[in-house]
Amino acid sequence: MSEFAADKTIIGEGQQVLRQLQQQSQNPIIVKFVAPHCPSCETLAPVLQQLVTEQGSNVHLVTVDITEEPELAMELGVRGVPTVILFKGTEVLSQIPGLKPKKLYFDAIQRAL
Repeated sequence: MSEFAADKTIIGEGQQVLRQLQQQSQNPIIVKFVAPHCPSCETLAPVLQQLVTEQGSNVHLVTVDITEEPELAMELGVRGVPTVILFKGTEVLSQIPGLKPKKLYFDAIQRAL
């Protein structure tokens, strides 16, 4: 991905997508840190997907596998999965470790908008 449309939700994977969004988008970015064989991560995936879809083009979703990109997880203080970090640019707005109720993620997104 070399350029992002400002009016389109981007759903991608990895640190490269995150860094591009941080530079090119003014919208909040949800980063979901996951690992293989994580049942809670699998449970969280459709919840975040639904929240992003409901927000239209106002929010982006990036998934980072901590086994493939451990440096990013360590840099951001991710100690377990799933962990969700909400960014606006490079600023961390909130960090939500573990599997939480949908409303908690919804409220964090609303505060970021």
